Amino acid sequence: MSSAGSQTGDGGNAPALSLLRVLGRRWFHIVIAVVVAGALGLIVSMAVTPTYKSTARVFLSTDATEAGGSVDLSRVVQTQAELATSKQAVTQVATKLHQNPGYVAAHVTAVPADSAYYFTITALADTQLRANQLVSNTRDVYKTLLTNYNGGDQATVDALQKAWNEVRTQLGAATPGSPNYNVLNDTLTKLNTKLTDAKVAQAISATTVGFTEDPNDAGRIAPKPFTSVLIAGLIGLFVAIAVIWVRYLRRPTVLDGRAAADSLGAPLIVGASGVTPSIDTIVSAMAAVLSPTVKVVALTPAAAGDLTSETVAGVAASWSDDQGVVLVLDASPSSEVRSMLERLPRATSGELPRWAHEPTCLARSSGSGRGHVLYNRVSPSRASRPGGLAPILADRAPVVDLVLLLTPPLTDLPMTAASALQADAVVVITSPDTRTDELASVPRDWPALAERIVGVIHAERGGFRPSTIAAETRGGARPTVGGTIDRDLDHRDGDPEVTDRYARPSGGREY
Repeated sequence: MSSAGSQTGDGGNAPALSLLRVLGRRWFHIVIAVVVAGALGLIVSMAVTPTYKSTARVFLSTDATEAGGSVDLSRVVQTQAELATSKQAVTQVATKLHQNPGYVAAHVTAVPADSAYYFTITALADTQLRANQLVSNTRDVYKTLLTNYNGGDQATVDALQKAWNEVRTQLGAATPGSPNYNVLNDTLTKLNTKLTDAKVAQAISATTVGFTEDPNDAGRIAPKPFTSVLIAGLIGLFVAIAVIWVRYLRRPTVLDGRAAADSLGAPLIVGASGVTPSIDTIVSAMAAVLSPTVKVVALTPAAAGDLTSETVAGVAASWSDDQGVVLVLDASPSSEVRSMLERLPRATSGELPRWAHEPTCLARSSGSGRGHVLYNRVSPSRASRPGGLAPILADRAPVVDLVLLLTPPLTDLPMTAASALQADAVVVITSPDTRTDELASVPRDWPALAERIVGVIHAERGGFRPSTIAAETRGGARPTVGGTIDRDLDHRDGDPEVTDRYARPSGGREY
């Protein structure tokens, strides 16, 4: 099959894909995935070490920069923020707090404001106290480095002032006009200039920082249980959707009964409403599409498990309830139909054909006792040969009202085609687990079989409601299909009739 389009690569009538319809069929799996993911998210959030946040804003003054001319204030703020988190600042903060510089660098940031003259120091830590300490120490170290960076630190001013005092004392003791006097006078002049510059730089550094906030507690920012559960649930939802969609693309199945019918090119007779159909509905739908001349109807499951023994027994009993005789000819690879039919009452009519009383045949009355159901097991290898069922059908079909031929599933082609083509009509039973490509291959590879298909029955596997007609018991003492075993049966030994022999035509050899 080609990509996920509305048709297969060979032009067959594959159903159009719909994500919502695919997900709707797996809604329970999605709910489980979301619940499990949310629970895991909650567990992880409770196990992770909490993270606390602290912030402080440092407001800068523009007086000093404006005095010097036009200055790009955004670059000034950026520079100050970089200074607050420089390597030298990080090292000093780490020394004060007895931490590793790498820890400080990883947990402290300084972000300049976009449209204001300040920057924000932010610290993250495992406790609120430690976060506040990181912020306050970073702020103090920044102010110290700012003064040193401009050359106006107090130590420089004190040194210059001390040198100026010494030179001034020596100058007072020197003789005016002497060479030493002139040297001391020049030195004093230079010291005056340096001391003035240092005091100006110190004043400018002090006015650069206009205001600094105390650490502001932002509280616990992670993990937040509700947020963790929400995020984990969304991740589980998306993962579940992706897995379901990918699995569907790799193994596409029918989305509904109409899609299955379109793939086979046959009408959908049961399963269009989405409501679980009853056995009576199936019988009525089959009767509506079968012509009066049809005597042998093949019930063919699309895959193993699509046709259950309860459904076969219910259809046979309901169909025979109109005072008719239905023969179930079982050619499926493995079947439990006989054990299910054994729960019906024993046949009491003396008008049944002679072969109905042979050990190879199981004869039962319908649920209400107005009809009869006959069961024969046929060798699947015999049924898969061309004309292999002809002797049996020629011997038994004329004396019954309807023959229900149970064939292997469509997945067992060509064995299925060989047995189903010996019937007058074919009814295919599908389920949501039926693969689309397997159905689409039938009209393409087996056109003769596709022409015999008169209808498609679609429902969940085993999802048919029991017959209301068969539920009417005679005098309240007779069981129905799926009910208790007949009172005439031995509960310890079961039905004494043979259950493992194959049907054979009257007077002939075993088939």
